[in-house]
Amino acid sequence: MQCLEARDALLEITTGRTPPDLRRAVAAHLADCPECRAVAGELEETAALLRAVPDPAPPDGFWPDFMLRLEERIREPVTVGGRLRRWFRTPPSLVPAAATAAAALVFAISSVVLRPPLPPTAPSPAALVAPYITDSMRALMPHLDEAVQIWQSGLGAENAEPLLEPLPQAP
Repeated sequence: MQCLEARDALLEITTGRTPPDLRRAVAAHLADCPECRAVAGELEETAALLRAVPDPAPPDGFWPDFMLRLEERIREPVTVGGRLRRWFRTPPSLVPAAATAAAALVFAISSVVLRPPLPPTAPSPAALVAPYITDSMRALMPHLDEAVQIWQSGLGAENAEPLLEPLPQAP
């Protein structure tokens, strides 16, 4: 077992149930690796400290008060002013995410709207390829000239005749 695999399995072993074969493999690795043994010790100390902390409990009367406030908020009509007040009360951690999303949207729209137009006399792909077709290519692919001519004439697949004969189907 490699150190990375062992360290990934340490958290699982410390906090939950793991298969015995994984426990044995990590234990064998820890016997030979002092760095992973130190990490395992720190993880055990942290888990012990977390287990010692009592479970948080809300103060008396929290849930009934919470439910009343929730019901009031649900019954409250949604208005523009209410939405703005709620938006300004959002946690500050959401503001950078919203700003990033807005900037990405502005960039996407501006890249579409402000994109320079394509040149009106752009050469066709066939015109770019045709000068590079050699005699040896024509000898190896007899239908190449015909395909290039069809391409240059701008015929679509619905108007072009097949260049190759269909293969016979096996019985």
